[in-house]
Amino acid sequence: MSRYQEIANDIEKDIIEKKYVRQLPEQFDLAKKYHTSRVTIVHALKILQSKKLIKAVKGHGTFITSKSIPDIFLNSGVNEHTGFTRHVNSAFLLTSNIISFNIRRPSAEECKALCLDKNDEVYDIIRQRILNGKPARLEYTVMPIKRIPGITMDILHKSVYSYIQNELGLKIGKDDRIITAEKSDAYDMKYLDCAIDDPVLCIQQKAFLEDGRPFELSESRNRYDRGALTVNGD
Repeated sequence: MSRYQEIANDIEKDIIEKKYVRQLPEQFDLAKKYHTSRVTIVHALKILQSKKLIKAVKGHGTFITSKSIPDIFLNSGVNEHTGFTRHVNSAFLLTSNIISFNIRRPSAEECKALCLDKNDEVYDIIRQRILNGKPARLEYTVMPIKRIPGITMDILHKSVYSYIQNELGLKIGKDDRIITAEKSDAYDMKYLDCAIDDPVLCIQQKAFLEDGRPFELSESRNRYDRGALTVNGD
């Protein structure tokens, strides 16, 4: 992650926590706070402007938009491959409700997508992710056991991606994503507090290890008013 993206994330956290209510400090002061150049601060502020969190007024400074910022509003870049737990910063208390955790044989489509034999086994996981006591995301995940061994309930309550990188010593590479808007289904209504006509931001993902082996098929479903995706030009 670039330095200016890290700074943008930190400033966004401060806005959410109401540390900045009306206006951001001057660019010079932000550069001093983060021990960096004004050029880096300008790049960071452009990211926040693209999310419509701030507005620069020439000669007067940078203001937080008058649009109310909900307690939980997650902005994810389509190029981020860090996992949900790492993406959520310290402004939030993240917990996981494990709806189901099973081991089974893969379907024909899963065998093809994950490069598995029909006799291999996969984890079949459904998790509800809860931020500051409010449901934020519903995740459906399939992972091959032979590629990601040792997943337990305890790991599911923490971070699977951290386990993969820190405990298994594997490096996570690219992913392919399909992003759609869908109507809420029965699970969305039950676990995301959606109304019957609420739209849901749906992200289907196939993730790869750095060596090119696929290790995850997943679908995450997010309330329309608690998430967004941004596209960076990097």
